[in-house]
Amino acid sequence: MIVVKVEDAPHVDNPHGVDVRKLIDMERVQIFHVTLKPGERLRRHTIPVDAFLYVLRGRCIVEVGEERAEVKKGNIVYLPKEVPHEVSGSGSLPASFLVVKVV
Repeated sequence: MIVVKVEDAPHVDNPHGVDVRKLIDMERVQIFHVTLKPGERLRRHTIPVDAFLYVLRGRCIVEVGEERAEVKKGNIVYLPKEVPHEVSGSGSLPASFLVVKVV
């Protein structure tokens, strides 16, 4: 069994300057916990693998390609590989979400 506490997970340096922690790093999957304070965002970027974003708390504006949606706790968003995407916090409270990368 693998049990990971978010607060004990290692921080990941990132060009967005936000709180990212690596929870799982296995051969076929990586899972990250991301927290966005009000006004913070993951700037538009691409990744070389398919991924899913699952909102744990708060609200986010997610842009994938030319599509844009506000998502909230309990919503999941598919992020196709090599398609530009961006995530920004929406509202006055922090937002947190998991990013699951299928390696």
